[in-house]
Amino acid sequence: MSGSTRKNEHKVVFKPEGKTVSIGPDGSVLEACQMAGIQIDAVCGGEGKCGRCKITPQGRFSATKSALLTEDEVKGGVTLACLTRAEGDLVVEVLPRSRLGRHQILTKSVEEVPRPLSPWVWKRLLDLPPATIADNIADLERLLRVLKDKTLSVPLETLRELPGAIRKGNWRVTVTGSELGQARELVRVEPGDSHGRLLGIAVDIGTTTIVVELVDLLTGDVLATASDYNRQISRGEDVIARMMHSEEKGVEELTSLARATINSCIESLLAKESMRSGVSLSADDIVAASVAGNTIMTHFFVGLSTGHVRLEPYVPVAHHLPEPRGGDVGMLMNPAGRVLLFPSRAGYVGGDVVADVLASGMHRSGKLSLLIDVGTNGEIVLGGKDWMVSCSCSAGPAFEGAEVSSGMRAMDGAIDRIRINDDLSTSYHVIGENAPMGICGSGLIDLVSEMFSHGIIDRKARIQEVGGEKTRPSDSGHEFVVERRQKLGKSASSDLVVTDADLQNLLRTKAAIYGACAVLLRKTGESLDDLSRINIAGGFGYHLDIERAITIGMFPDVPREKYGFIGNGALGGARLALLSRKRRKEALEIFERMTYLELSVDNEFYNEFSSSLFIPHTNLSQFPSAGKGRPSN
Repeated sequence: MSGSTRKNEHKVVFKPEGKTVSIGPDGSVLEACQMAGIQIDAVCGGEGKCGRCKITPQGRFSATKSALLTEDEVKGGVTLACLTRAEGDLVVEVLPRSRLGRHQILTKSVEEVPRPLSPWVWKRLLDLPPATIADNIADLERLLRVLKDKTLSVPLETLRELPGAIRKGNWRVTVTGSELGQARELVRVEPGDSHGRLLGIAVDIGTTTIVVELVDLLTGDVLATASDYNRQISRGEDVIARMMHSEEKGVEELTSLARATINSCIESLLAKESMRSGVSLSADDIVAASVAGNTIMTHFFVGLSTGHVRLEPYVPVAHHLPEPRGGDVGMLMNPAGRVLLFPSRAGYVGGDVVADVLASGMHRSGKLSLLIDVGTNGEIVLGGKDWMVSCSCSAGPAFEGAEVSSGMRAMDGAIDRIRINDDLSTSYHVIGENAPMGICGSGLIDLVSEMFSHGIIDRKARIQEVGGEKTRPSDSGHEFVVERRQKLGKSASSDLVVTDADLQNLLRTKAAIYGACAVLLRKTGESLDDLSRINIAGGFGYHLDIERAITIGMFPDVPREKYGFIGNGALGGARLALLSRKRRKEALEIFERMTYLELSVDNEFYNEFSSSLFIPHTNLSQFPSAGKGRPSN
């Protein structure tokens, strides 16, 4: 809200946007950021634990001290937005690195368009005989008589537009029918001839980002793609934080934020395609939607409680959710159009994993395949056309920029590729080609691999004293200087470093991924030699260097030609289901065929995880190529 302030409220003005909001004495500046729509990095959801939401406030305020701020930052007037409260009007500047900039969001996937196309919606052009005194049956019955199908149900939304459309089109109309599940419906009536346009959307609801495609259901072409941060990020980096937030403040807020992000993307898509085609499109033109997301994101999207997913035994409300109408879930589409929601296999293996498998095609292969989707939660699927076993592991957010002092998301200013030279200087690539502000996941894997190869860390990822000024003592052991402050962005207050504590967080993440893969193979009686294919899914996996991921022991050491990238499999799978009756059926078959293994109470996983807390592993025979020529303890 903006404008005048009520008693006991204070104005907060954000620079350089000039946006103004009002907050009460109990409200934090972080909440003011959220009210103003300022995209700020608040990984911990405002708990004061991540130290990311750095600001420089001017005016009367109180700020709780934080050990996460350096001495230079404190002297420079930097505070954390979540720990700062207004005691008068404020002018606030959010530090550049604390802003969520343009993100490197993966919108590509590798699956082919299924032929022939068979979406669940269709259009027919009808010429109706005009009503007369001799033939004065109702408009609906007149239309169904010509359509020769009296079994279609007709929502009230469609009935409301029916009489106007018939007469505006001079008794010529285009009708849109929908046949999804048990629902056979007439979802739209348009005046005149529009049977050459049939549009749907495919949606990937990710924890960090949301991607939406506008799809031509007559050709299978993707007409436009839009993506954005999931606005829920401001309520917590990971699903656990968001579930806890929803338990405290209700699910409605998180539901509203997810839908707002999706609808913002849809608005962008409609504007893009209207400009490209020269035809003014509206939300009513979108008559079908296919949505894939993890179990928690799907629950939030439809407004379901996640309270029993967070706690053992991790039970969701439902695996299969009904196909709601667009109007039921607040989507910017035809309110009578149906929304297909991918089924979730377990509390932490969701519809996005089912969509990944669908996009990969591994469910149709007679050979053994492994699918790995790395995120804050790592999901693994092993199997083929006869059987599949899935699991999830709490990989943690280290490779997404959290829990690492120099870490950040894959956005402008992030180092995404890095090499260490013989003199221990670094060469790197920065997203956006600007001065570096931090290191994203793919860059962190490169860095750990390079540090190991150059003897800067040992097999337990402890920084060694290698001489010179590149390694030095720190509060958490030792640290390695990636880049000096002078070569960083103007807002940098210290050198860009990686510490012993950072490396231990990264080591736990890679150990969880490899440990999950190893346990699935062992429990099914399979071996690495039996694998014909390893599919890497997701944005993080798409940009990482497989060779270096194997070097640190994150992925299995198998011939590199067995690895393949499927890109954004969740989005690709959603699009396949949108376009093909056969693929929709396969998605259900994948769900039925997939067994879920709970690792959180599995001692075998704990043992494998502990063995993986070395580079590359305690058992070097599992990494014959990665272990060659590497330093010993």
